[in-house]
Amino acid sequence: IVASPSNPTGTSMTPEQTRDVVAAVRARGGFSIVDEIYQGLYYGENEGDRATSALTFGDDVITVNSFSKYFSMTGWRLGWLVLPESLVPAVEKLAQNLFICAPAIAQHAALAAFHDDAIAIFEERRREFRRRRDFLVPALRDLGFQVPVLPDGAFYVYADITQVNHALAHDSSAFGMAVLRDALVALVPGDDFGFAAPKQHVRFSYATKYERIEQAGGRR
Repeated sequence: IVASPSNPTGTSMTPEQTRDVVAAVRARGGFSIVDEIYQGLYYGENEGDRATSALTFGDDVITVNSFSKYFSMTGWRLGWLVLPESLVPAVEKLAQNLFICAPAIAQHAALAAFHDDAIAIFEERRREFRRRRDFLVPALRDLGFQVPVLPDGAFYVYADITQVNHALAHDSSAFGMAVLRDALVALVPGDDFGFAAPKQHVRFSYATKYERIEQAGGRR
């Protein structure tokens, strides 16, 4: 099970990496389940870049997607799976016991999301996330944060705090509370994201106005 682009790093697997993961799982008789919920909010090196779906690498791949991110329908609880035909009966049984069907109002909203004027808004929003990323990452580095991998999707930066000039730069939870108290900037400590050096990382979200990000970046 992998996510690309991911939370908390906002980074994506390359097509080659995805292909190799799928091949390795297939060789062991397993299924690759790829969360592509943030894939619509991908922005690579070039303006027109698009992410490559894991479905490219075989019809035995399962992908998970949603209207919540690219289509701005967070909370509408509407998404979809693409999966091998042989798994459809089992997944239908699971769906019947979990939710029966999607609400009618959410389905109508999803249909409206495909109108040309709606897509234009979503694409402008995607470009705006890239603009915010391009401001925030250098601003964080100027403050002493280390950002080892440039986000290419979603709206997160996962930063190393160990070189920040702060007494609590060894404890992401305490550091986050201090930044909230002293600078009025909210961030999420690495403790919420697993066991890979959580005390030295924090996640910043740039799902807010550009002007607010500028304001936050100027605080010390």
